[in-house]
Amino acid sequence: MNNTAEKSDAPFEVAVEVGDGWKRRLTITVAPERVARERAAERARLVKRLRIKGFRKGKVPASIVEQRYGEVIDERVRSSLVEEAYRQAVDEQDIRPAGAATIMNVQYAPGERLTFQAEVEIVPSIELQRVGGFRLRREVAPVTEEEVQAILEGIRAEHATWEAVDRKPVQGDQVSVRIEPLAAADAEPSGSATPYQFVIGGRQALPDVEKAIMSMAPGDGGTFLVDFRGDDANHERDDGPEAQRRLHIALDGVEERVLPELDDGLASAVGRFESLPELERTVREDLARHHDEEAERTLRTRILDSLIEANPFSVPETLVETYVSGLIRAPEDADPEEVRKARESLLPHAERQIKEQLVLDRLIEREGLEATGEEIGAELEEIAAGRKLSAGELRRRLAKEGQVEAVGRNLAVEKAFEYLKGQSTIE
Repeated sequence: MNNTAEKSDAPFEVAVEVGDGWKRRLTITVAPERVARERAAERARLVKRLRIKGFRKGKVPASIVEQRYGEVIDERVRSSLVEEAYRQAVDEQDIRPAGAATIMNVQYAPGERLTFQAEVEIVPSIELQRVGGFRLRREVAPVTEEEVQAILEGIRAEHATWEAVDRKPVQGDQVSVRIEPLAAADAEPSGSATPYQFVIGGRQALPDVEKAIMSMAPGDGGTFLVDFRGDDANHERDDGPEAQRRLHIALDGVEERVLPELDDGLASAVGRFESLPELERTVREDLARHHDEEAERTLRTRILDSLIEANPFSVPETLVETYVSGLIRAPEDADPEEVRKARESLLPHAERQIKEQLVLDRLIEREGLEATGEEIGAELEEIAAGRKLSAGELRRRLAKEGQVEAVGRNLAVEKAFEYLKGQSTIE
């Protein structure tokens, strides 16, 4: 389908060809008169800056300017007119590009019209035929005793202490050691060992090092052949000639972790709790709130699933590629094949996220759910109070981070979900 946007005597003419999916090809023509004016203006700008021996500044004859700088002028005119014409064409055709356009088939000659083509994918224009009538469940998981006890045990672990013991270390013990590499099989320790402290089983040392340490008691030392290839994912594999090395390891101390009693004293140490029952009650309330939030997230996902299924549309490849590129920050020396696999694995996630955003954007626009200035102001006041800041200071910080608009967007999304929930049956 072709659509010519301008009359033949206008400075720009645009013909739009609809391609597959959201692809559009714009054939843009710039009238000869507009090309001539731009070229004359560009030459005049150049003349003002030129300094050529034998001529006063700004008085170089046009013939000399053309002879020496004609190609430079043409390139600048071609570049500026393509950019200007494309931008105007996009505005006048009410096209929302999903990414940068591919410019091709540029035809230009001084005194003649300029023509070129721009291929671009556009942001989908979604028609939401159905936004409600769905039957959905909002399932809140109950708080279990196992969850409560797991949280309390985690609190005990956070407040654990270390006590020295006179025995060989086991998994979970903290050890203090000194380790010195030995240059030769018959070498003796020089006394320049490096001290370390770590937890056995915490994946901070090579397996052979931990095995050697667990064979000793505090005060012992010995020489061990250590395999530096190891199986530990936290250590790089070394298959070189020095993959196995001799280390002298001295065990200076062993400490075992002692957990505090689960009582009123621990509750008091955790925060402003007068008793263990009060701490347990708070833990249950926090878990209940977490389950409720999780149920809401799941419900919103189901709403969007239903909405996207009822209003199917494709996503421009440009948007997907841009989204994935924002997620992957591969170093220059990264394996290209691994990067390709990573990108492919993210494509379904990227497409889903883009669909959600486009659907919500369209719904917010259609139903007029944008946040008002008063709503944004009230939200900023509430956030500021939580952070113990003035609303003005918070706004300045958010503006510096480019996050003020995000506050309005979040409010609009909340409105959108409340609207969607009202259009369906939520059990």
